[in-house]
Amino acid sequence: MYFCDENNADVMQLYGYHRKFIISMAINFSIGGTKIFSTAGTIFASLVGAPLLIFIITRFTLGGNKDAIPYADTYIKNSDTIVVKIPKDRHKIEKDDDIFTTSGWFMGVAQTRSAIYNMYYFYSPEHKKYLGVVTFKGGYNTIQRGSGEKIWYDDIEVQRLTFLYWIKSFSAYVNRQQWQDPTYGTKDNPVPIFFKRALSGHETLDMDDFITIKPSVNKKFVELYLAHELSSKEFNRLYGEDMKRLGLKD
Repeated sequence: MYFCDENNADVMQLYGYHRKFIISMAINFSIGGTKIFSTAGTIFASLVGAPLLIFIITRFTLGGNKDAIPYADTYIKNSDTIVVKIPKDRHKIEKDDDIFTTSGWFMGVAQTRSAIYNMYYFYSPEHKKYLGVVTFKGGYNTIQRGSGEKIWYDDIEVQRLTFLYWIKSFSAYVNRQQWQDPTYGTKDNPVPIFFKRALSGHETLDMDDFITIKPSVNKKFVELYLAHELSSKEFNRLYGEDMKRLGLKD
């Protein structure tokens, strides 16, 4: 479900119920003998697809440090994969979060959307650094639920922390520049990492949708991180010269 924290389970359940109820009712709704919604796909496009499309367009064209977004591909290209072990004491996993809003115009209509940034961070004895798993809630990584006329989409990242609690290790992307920068890796400034794949501890869990994050979703997370969570000053310090070299900055 979109824009819900893991603490809002009751709200999420109620929202999901009403959305499915509206869809089932709308399928049989007609005016003057003409059916307004004839298929579940049309319902999704009307109630979910169109708002989600607007959300994606406004998210990536408005708000935050827009100049940083074109650098996302290079940020990913200059990243390595590391293996990360989850602390045995799950209470050592701490959380930082931020809610940000973007607004703009789409087809003459003002649109405002919110998303939640989370960083789940902990100390890694193997890497001798604090690492922070970066994720975003807001409909960026979804899975289809239900079937037939009753279809809805859940935001997987709402339960990312729960998944981390249960697994033992995972692989993650980390940008070389930040990994090698001495200002990163402290409790106050963990090295940002992006979840790639669960490696162990997930075998008996009924959470297959959480095991991997698709490259397309990872790119969205990187774009959002660079635009909204890495300050413009810090972005220019780390990547300003590379942006000029690549012709992405005047």
